[in-house]
Amino acid sequence: MSCIRFCKRFVSAAALLALLALPVPASMVSFLLVETGTGEEVSGSQHSRIWESGLMAAFFDSGYIVTNGPIIWMEQKPETALSGEIGASFNKAVTGGADYFVVGFFEYSVQEGRAVPSAVVVYVYDSSSRQLIYQRSFSAGEGRNAAEETQIAQNAGRAVISRIKDR
Repeated sequence: MSCIRFCKRFVSAAALLALLALPVPASMVSFLLVETGTGEEVSGSQHSRIWESGLMAAFFDSGYIVTNGPIIWMEQKPETALSGEIGASFNKAVTGGADYFVVGFFEYSVQEGRAVPSAVVVYVYDSSSRQLIYQRSFSAGEGRNAAEETQIAQNAGRAVISRIKDR
């Protein structure tokens, strides 16, 4: 009977080692959020950080490796999304091994001296081809509190993931 127990343990250990030895591929996604539509003196709303965290959490929870650059400010959205400072961040992400590059343009308006979010336009690029593979606009600033806004951002992240998952 001890031989049977030993054989069972040996087979179980061998199966576990075989599973652990198999590589598990994971795509790497790099995020960059860009605040637009306000002056630098009123930028830096908590909404940008909430959305960045929410989007990244959705990707991480789906098995992606996530990285990000610092949130940047621009007076207006550039004609070509991968130009200037954004292009430099894209190149850095590619050098770092990112498979996808996600740029979110966070559009603000100024009301009574405060930055009020209106929308986030998300662009997803394939790093190897530099091709835009998905683009979508989401409403922002609709949550009653930070937890609700985070949930809205995570739902947006899941919508983006569903479009790139099978690529």
